Amino acid sequence: MSVEETGGMLSCSECGAACRDRALPPRAELRCGRCGMRVKKARGLASLQHAWAFATAGLFFAVLANMSPILTFDVAGNTQSNLIVTGVIELFRQGYWPVAALVFFAGLAGPVLHLAAVWYVAAACCLSCRWPALRHVAKLAESLESWNLVPVYAVATVVAVVRLEMLGTVDWQHGAFWVLVLSVCSLFTVQFFDHGLVEQGLEELT
Repeated sequence: MSVEETGGMLSCSECGAACRDRALPPRAELRCGRCGMRVKKARGLASLQHAWAFATAGLFFAVLANMSPILTFDVAGNTQSNLIVTGVIELFRQGYWPVAALVFFAGLAGPVLHLAAVWYVAAACCLSCRWPALRHVAKLAESLESWNLVPVYAVATVVAVVRLEMLGTVDWQHGAFWVLVLSVCSLFTVQFFDHGLVEQGLEELT
């Protein structure tokens, strides 16, 4: 499959070998000649369109997940419905405010900020809009990517429910479904938000 040399150089993330950057045709890959690791993969505008779509859906489901109870816990007739923020509030009341702040950022603020940043940058690239502070928001999205821990929160909730069932009755509520869907949207948003393609799109805009 033919490729066009662009004159730039790329470095293999596995072995560090240098290879010449090239413009790749659709679905083609550039692999390291030394170790065979993929150095570059051709992606089109559709990749950012997918990231934009999943980020939009993720923001919508984030609202539903935070407004709906996740589970109902019943111990000896004492029933309590829990939201995502319930654990943060209880930690703060018990004096564990550093842990409460960490849980709030990792489980609530971080994922929402990451999805919002991805939405802003992907929308600007797809619509060819020169919105303010695009590069800063793109860096924010990259730095917050590791803090989008909704999938981890979902797994931790399942583990907690297994332990709580030893003490009482636990019933899943609608919020659990929204958390699951939000986790899927977050995973696909990270998958399709290609930082190299974003940089290329920002260069074209400026």
